[in-house]
Amino acid sequence: MNPKDESALPHGETASGPLEGRPPKELGDLQKAITMAQIAKAAGVSQGAISSLLNDRDYGIRVSEKTRERVFKVCREMGYIPNDLRAVVRMYPELGEYCLLISDAFPAGLSDPFIARIARAAMAAVDDPSHPLILAFYDPARDYSGNLDSLPHPIRNGVASKFLFYGPINVSLVTHIQRRGLTVVSLGADAPIPGVISLIPDYAAASRLAIEHLFGLGHERIGIVSGPFGTSDAPTIALHRGVKAVYDERKVPIEAQNIVYGDLSYQAGATAFENLLSHANAPTAVFCLSDAAAAGVISAAHAHGLSVPRDLSVVGCYDDFCAQLIMPALTTANIPAEQMAEQGVKLLERVIRESLVPEPQRHILPVTLVTRQSTGPKKTA
Repeated sequence: MNPKDESALPHGETASGPLEGRPPKELGDLQKAITMAQIAKAAGVSQGAISSLLNDRDYGIRVSEKTRERVFKVCREMGYIPNDLRAVVRMYPELGEYCLLISDAFPAGLSDPFIARIARAAMAAVDDPSHPLILAFYDPARDYSGNLDSLPHPIRNGVASKFLFYGPINVSLVTHIQRRGLTVVSLGADAPIPGVISLIPDYAAASRLAIEHLFGLGHERIGIVSGPFGTSDAPTIALHRGVKAVYDERKVPIEAQNIVYGDLSYQAGATAFENLLSHANAPTAVFCLSDAAAAGVISAAHAHGLSVPRDLSVVGCYDDFCAQLIMPALTTANIPAEQMAEQGVKLLERVIRESLVPEPQRHILPVTLVTRQSTGPKKTA
């Protein structure tokens, strides 16, 4: 759009599409024409600033957040509907799509059972079928500030206005979204960035519940099947913190030889158990930081003729779908993926209806231990 173009901008061209059947009350008469000069005069800004905002380009014109809010407020009050769908979404964010951005640090993507749970729950939480959830992936280490073409597609094409992140937060990506006046909810990771709401399961409490459960059954030698050694993954670090807290409270040292590191896959669990079984005093119970690894431990135990839970108790983590299919059914710490995703969608809806979040918010979600058949009292001699 040319900043100097003061010709009439008719509403009718964009009254269909995303606005069809659901125009906001303040749009007024869709037949009347609004000029950029009228908008600029009412908002007290230049026509170049209007063009910059509508086209999401700076054109060498710096527009503050307060100015953006004032311009869009004036446009809404005057009943102006831009010709560009991206500008419509920026001006009327309630009409944009929902987007779940998943970190590509998770190589399994949607094959990861926990991510699949989040995606299904988020989709189910979107009440309006005309605004389905879009899925996209991002690189948590990439700098997205310098190249707009590198942005994930839903952000680049401008059709999404409600963003959920799952994985390590990318500050440059969040900054770009916020520059459009939109809000971000981070799922599972703390994002101490102004305007971002973080929903974080209490991972430390999950591991505490698991270890306390095993101690309560009389197990003193407990193996830990952990993630990769030296990982920076926040949930894994928090799970370790919970384990350590229980041992510290009981004044029991953690034996380093009973912690086995791996990728938390089924095969990693089986390999970890072979390692633990080779020790002179093999553990009588194992806590795994994933349900897949716990399934591998149980399979390897059966291959050695051990009975679960008579000879070995096993606890998993996350309570993914496979936990109920393992034989015996797996005792596991439930990480509330469904609650986290549903709350994330509802928070985005509320923020768009009310106002932007000025300060970072952090909400901790409670976890539970689901007791099934894979744990039992320590076997007596």
